[in-house]
Amino acid sequence: MKHFRPLVITAVFISASFAAFASECPIVTGIKAEAGSAKRISVTWTPPENPEPAVTSLAVFRTEAPVASFSQIASLDPVAQLAKDSASFADSVPDYKDYYYAVVAVTEKGRYDIVIPSVNATVNGVHARLPKKNAAKDTSASAREKLYPEGAVRETPLPYIDLIESVNENKRTAMSKNTREQARLLSGSAEKTREPLSPHVFEEDLISPDGGDDYLLFDVLKTTFIKRKYKEAQTELLRLLATNRSDAVTSRAFFYLGESYYFGGNYADAVNAFLYAADAYPSLAKKWIDSSLDFMQLPKN
Repeated sequence: MKHFRPLVITAVFISASFAAFASECPIVTGIKAEAGSAKRISVTWTPPENPEPAVTSLAVFRTEAPVASFSQIASLDPVAQLAKDSASFADSVPDYKDYYYAVVAVTEKGRYDIVIPSVNATVNGVHARLPKKNAAKDTSASAREKLYPEGAVRETPLPYIDLIESVNENKRTAMSKNTREQARLLSGSAEKTREPLSPHVFEEDLISPDGGDDYLLFDVLKTTFIKRKYKEAQTELLRLLATNRSDAVTSRAFFYLGESYYFGGNYADAVNAFLYAADAYPSLAKKWIDSSLDFMQLPKN
């Protein structure tokens, strides 16, 4: 293990040198930004201790791109001017875009023009979370169906959905025994009507959000699902589900995926997708699973 010693010594030396440098200079360290609710983002850091020159205040900057040098923010006005020993700031952002932060010390000679990524400037964008509604209560507003009827009274940026095409009642699709049993348990003994359901859109997706995961889902709906391009909707929804996203967006994306399979006549995959959304929307998922199983004509054991 002797051949590792120079690397260890070098790493320790660099770390110690940087710590000494940061403690002697007016630079905040350990900056972090975390998303909050109600369009708020929490930014925290460690203020400098007894630096030279002395710090008189701290300036917080918000940008829409990572900051790698002071020149990128030199002409900007800070979103906040804080006391020299401040260690946090709760920023009220105007939308749900990704934001980056830099905290610069101000001395008697002016702003200390050094920006070091991940030290006093964030390197990952953060956006505020959209408020979550109580999806567990299926009688709540978030669980009620939001259709696209003629003469809609509220503004919706999504196009109008025409009457859905005829559902292929004769299509049979293979389904695993385990999935079939789960579907039967969830569907119970509901009466089969053979009437296709109308498209369902959640209230959260009626109006375009400003950014974040919700906007990505909205864009998929606008360009594929609402235009009845169900094959494309399946591809785009699966691509979205393969990325990191919030639990709320995940549940809704699975539900729309189930609808896309349903209107494409692929009832087995529709049931699978609705099962993923059943924890968030149990009654609603049950309704669509009932209809999917009805059209699937499940074989008897």
